[in-house]
Amino acid sequence: MTILLLTAAAFLALSMALFFGPQFVAYGTPGLRDAFQRPEAKLIAGGLATAIALLLFAPVISSVLISDAQAVQVVA
Repeated sequence: MTILLLTAAAFLALSMALFFGPQFVAYGTPGLRDAFQRPEAKLIAGGLATAIALLLFAPVISSVLISDAQAVQVVA
């Protein structure tokens, strides 16, 4: 599970670098600031932020145990 989480984190970092990297290299910090004003960049950044949040909370979510209908035990 840890290897899969680290692989997912590496792919997320790579996707952020490939999407926002060329804009940063070509235009510097002001160009990167302008890139976040575009609607498609906002959509991509929001999706990546959501994926990173899910990646960080995946171990906590996967450790939930439900015993039966009357009692619920949550282990984090």
